[in-house]
Amino acid sequence: MIDTLHRSPANVSAQAAAPMPRWALVFLLAAFILPGLFGHDLWPQDAAGFGRMWAMAQGGLADWLFPQIAGALVTQEGPLPYWLGALAVRLGGSLIGDTNAAAATNLLWYPLAMLGLWLGAYRFARRDEAQPVAGAFGGEASRRDYARLVADVCVLLTIGTMGMIWRLHQMLSDGATTATVALAVLATSLFEWHLGYAALLAGLSAGAMALNQGPLVAAGLLAGCLAALWMHVGRGGFKAARAALASALMVASALSLAMAWPLAAYLLYPREAALYFGAWLHALPLGLLRLEDAAWALRSGAWFLWPLWPLAAWAVYAWRGSLQAAHLERPLLVGAGLGLALLLGSPPDERLLVALIPPLVILAAFGATALRRALDNLIDWFAMTIISLALLFCWSYFLAMQLGAPKAMAASIARLAPGYAPVLHPVAMVVAALASGAWIYLVYWRVGRRPRVLWRGPMLAGAGTTIVWIAANLLFLPAVDYVLSYRSFAQDVATQLRARGLAQGCVQAHRLPLPERAILAYYGHIRFDREGSAETCLLALHHDSRRSLLDDDPPPGVRGMWELSWEGRRRARPDERWRIWVRAR
Repeated sequence: MIDTLHRSPANVSAQAAAPMPRWALVFLLAAFILPGLFGHDLWPQDAAGFGRMWAMAQGGLADWLFPQIAGALVTQEGPLPYWLGALAVRLGGSLIGDTNAAAATNLLWYPLAMLGLWLGAYRFARRDEAQPVAGAFGGEASRRDYARLVADVCVLLTIGTMGMIWRLHQMLSDGATTATVALAVLATSLFEWHLGYAALLAGLSAGAMALNQGPLVAAGLLAGCLAALWMHVGRGGFKAARAALASALMVASALSLAMAWPLAAYLLYPREAALYFGAWLHALPLGLLRLEDAAWALRSGAWFLWPLWPLAAWAVYAWRGSLQAAHLERPLLVGAGLGLALLLGSPPDERLLVALIPPLVILAAFGATALRRALDNLIDWFAMTIISLALLFCWSYFLAMQLGAPKAMAASIARLAPGYAPVLHPVAMVVAALASGAWIYLVYWRVGRRPRVLWRGPMLAGAGTTIVWIAANLLFLPAVDYVLSYRSFAQDVATQLRARGLAQGCVQAHRLPLPERAILAYYGHIRFDREGSAETCLLALHHDSRRSLLDDDPPPGVRGMWELSWEGRRRARPDERWRIWVRAR
């Protein structure tokens, strides 16, 4: 009887496994990562991450150990990705600008994530149990070609994932999260060949995750890797004593890296460290997921992880008779460990969804190779339809913005960007047109030539998503900059503060969100009060949203302590009010 581990649902011919041209994959990766990294002002979505990097780059050792944004301590995340960003700002900020240098750190994290995923998928796909069904008359794909096919599909699906493109160019920890989980998945693919190195890599990945998203997610990642190791032992993979040594190495390396930061902080600044890590532990999202949080996770995950979860679910169904095979079991166990962290971390956020991308994309790559022809063609047509409509949407609204017609579309742009005068950039428009022309050629290639290669669907999804992202960046970046940028407003506020004695001391931040605080400090060179400092500020900057009554109060103090001196708003946000209060003498 044939071992069920060798009953593969994939039936891949040599023609279908023809490798994707390497230059095309590299070009697509570059087109995916580079657009949007440079060229725009600092936005609120980027400001929280950049604020930490900039404070570290401008400050001393204490700022590197206790991350802060313009004087406000930040305890929601670990410092690892911001250390790298601060180093980039110090080394390259004077050459390409601080914001561009900070954004350039994604040029390390995302290629590292793609490399880890490609190698992990390649190692999994070369295993005997992952090989496609042999044809009765031969002609099946070779082991090497099939492994390259799965690895290429894995990278293409990662590029085409909605959550990746959505948060790719933000100066947050998502790139580091994706890279660390991808390296952990790679480590699980190496257990049989290099157990010691694999255990060390998995442990360091978990330790890096602790320095990135905190101990809960790191514990989930480490638990998934340990479970993958011991499941292999249970099936006679290698002796328990050897696995115990590897487990000890994995845990020791994870703890050593994770504890390096707090140990250094306690040794150098014991009093400050006790206060900071007390607040840091208090801010950890611990608690069972509530029903409304679970509903949010399902709703957000449905689009954030598209199209990975349908293909991953298909992989589990198609390979249901051999789920104990390493290429299915190990990504599932890593994903289960991270899913457990999601269940125990309340309230959840999109950072945990980002961590689920690497294990899901490995499963999705194997699911894509097992699709039936009719379903494969349906997915191709779905991708072509959605991407084509998205490009049509971009160009229609761009022309309406420039020409003022159709009036309904132009009016919707005017509501989103009140007071914006459209600016035409011929070079950007030409490049966007070339990108759109490339999509038209890809549609012709798929419909006219009907290629038999299995990477065509993932390539359409990845290339289409990238082309839409490029076109949207080029066509709407000035309008988005107008709405989201605080550069001119920060300079105006700084002028008002200087006229009221800013040079004499600090500014107290009242009801001021951290992203806006970072932007105003950077563009306006405003020194806000530092948390825990005994310094008395003579000025206070107040942010008031007209949509809420909770932030209308003046700065804290007795009646008459503060006098209102100025009130203004940003041109693109009429629902906001900004006030400057002066301390009564």
